[in-house]
Amino acid sequence: MIRKLIIDVDTGVDDAQAIMLALSCTEVEVVAITCVSGNVHVDQVCTNTIKVLAACGRLDIPVYRGADKSLIGGGMEATHYHGVDGLSDAGIEMDVSGTKVQKEHAVPAIIKLVNQYPEEITLVALAPLTNIALAIRQDPGLGRKLAGVTIMGGNTQGVGNSTVCAEFNFAADPDAAFVVLQELNVRPTILPWEVNLSGTSCQPWDWFDEWIKTDSEKARFMKAIVQLPVHRQRVVGKMPFYRSCDLSAMATVIDPEVIAETQEVYATVELAGNYTRGMMVVDWNGRLGKSTNLTLVKEFNPGKARPHFERMLLDV
Repeated sequence: MIRKLIIDVDTGVDDAQAIMLALSCTEVEVVAITCVSGNVHVDQVCTNTIKVLAACGRLDIPVYRGADKSLIGGGMEATHYHGVDGLSDAGIEMDVSGTKVQKEHAVPAIIKLVNQYPEEITLVALAPLTNIALAIRQDPGLGRKLAGVTIMGGNTQGVGNSTVCAEFNFAADPDAAFVVLQELNVRPTILPWEVNLSGTSCQPWDWFDEWIKTDSEKARFMKAIVQLPVHRQRVVGKMPFYRSCDLSAMATVIDPEVIAETQEVYATVELAGNYTRGMMVVDWNGRLGKSTNLTLVKEFNPGKARPHFERMLLDV
């Protein structure tokens, strides 16, 4: 049975890779891509998403513009990592002028599609959770009508990548992350920031170097857009391995066998701390006396993911 996906993105480089992976998988159908401000402003997110679809020959997939700011206003961007345009400022020229973003807002679109296909859609959230929180508030039973939810975001050890203590997607809209974890009414699977820091869960550079040499149009597109993150990881950060957070999250959706270890936990999001706002708080020792509300991915198997990553760059 082909599984239906809605992918919620703030399309920077790793979101682009995740979309490409989903589109290469014959076992899933991407019914919509919804956009939200995050890595870059939502208007640029929409443009980037359409470019990715064009590179994959899939401009038939509807793209919806969503929230342009966090629930209470403000937010943050990650142009230092993904480039001003979100795609490494690679200057990719594509004529996508004939492709329009849908007139309907992303939030009612999510609600409509989930109700149209009850218990058939898996929601893959790779961005700040603003759109998802707004959809839950408008349709509180939304989560129970989903086949599943996977979220890339949050952190488990209090070491942030965007603030002192918080991961980017949760830090960009802590209130939305809080709403989703408390009110989703279905147990999401969360791939947290820490998994992407482990050499046992990421890809070796020698494999990456061969992967990016794939002789295809999609591979050339990928090679262009990945330049800035690779430079920051390999040269600036001197990381001994390559990581792509959203790509790994999408891999867990299309093939759960890539998940090496999970743990059921109760977690919430800190909203009031001067230094800890946006941090995912995991009740490791059950001190809050609450039932578990999510499945936490603790380790990812990069070897099992490689065949999927290699297939995604082939022109078919």
